[in-house]
Amino acid sequence: MKALKVSALFLVLIIAAFLFVSGCGQPAADVPADEPAEEAAEEPTTIILAAKGWSENMTLGYMAALLIEANTVHSVDTSKINMGPTEMLHPALVEGQIDIYPEYTGTSWMVVLGNEEVISDRREIYEASRDAYLEQFGIVMLEPIGFQNTFAMAMKAERAAELGVTTLSELAAIPDLTFIGDNTTFTRPDLYLGLGEAYGIDMDNINRVIVDTSFFYEALDQGEGDVTTLFSTDGRLKEYGFVILEDDKSFFPPYDAIYVVRGEILEQYPSILEALTPLLGTIDEAMMTELNFKVEVEMQDPEDVAREYLESVGLI
Repeated sequence: MKALKVSALFLVLIIAAFLFVSGCGQPAADVPADEPAEEAAEEPTTIILAAKGWSENMTLGYMAALLIEANTVHSVDTSKINMGPTEMLHPALVEGQIDIYPEYTGTSWMVVLGNEEVISDRREIYEASRDAYLEQFGIVMLEPIGFQNTFAMAMKAERAAELGVTTLSELAAIPDLTFIGDNTTFTRPDLYLGLGEAYGIDMDNINRVIVDTSFFYEALDQGEGDVTTLFSTDGRLKEYGFVILEDDKSFFPPYDAIYVVRGEILEQYPSILEALTPLLGTIDEAMMTELNFKVEVEMQDPEDVAREYLESVGLI
């Protein structure tokens, strides 16, 4: 019975996504235009929304919260925004401690699902992750938000010029470099651990500087290390003159931003999907970088940035 419920939910979501993408927006053929289908009223509940502890993910979390509260009868508990990394959020989602959080397809594919094979096609990795999440966890992965925030490796321009480094293969050939990361960076298969395997870097014997994710830029800028990982939509890229090293072996997979939601929540409260759907597919890399700049550089509150954006595009 459980499998049948999940399969039915999956079919409903595919149909809903198709109607949205096609721009149909028309009533079903057997429902007259002037007599809309009567929807069962939902009992108000509190949706527990979480997010990772950095600007972009928190901003996306607040966007979802604002959309749900503006367009449904439900309230949203945002106290779990800034909860922690995927390693904390995914188990909490599976166990029902939280109901929804923003994630990335590459992280879902490699970290949560444990796949070593890198899928470079954005749609393919999304669909493979989506299907596996539903089958293994009963979690629904909504359509991509529109942009991807992939990992990249950066050095200070003068240090890269001094070493003659422009690619990750060239970086791998240089000994005794110091890598900057946080507690999970050195163990994740989609970050330094997998990078070492792909490029032949002995990650067990490198020099490490461990700082909070929020201080990667400062640590590199102040010369605490030679190279750091960062995100391609970081707002701080507008103010630092770092060199992004070419991923010449295409190691990093696509990282499209998506929301993952407990299937039971969408079964009970379909209005949540309806509330989030207008946002999906609408934010590109340039816009997300600009929103991140407001939080990371201008020090605006991510909830305020989320609200301002949604109001500017008429979604709330």
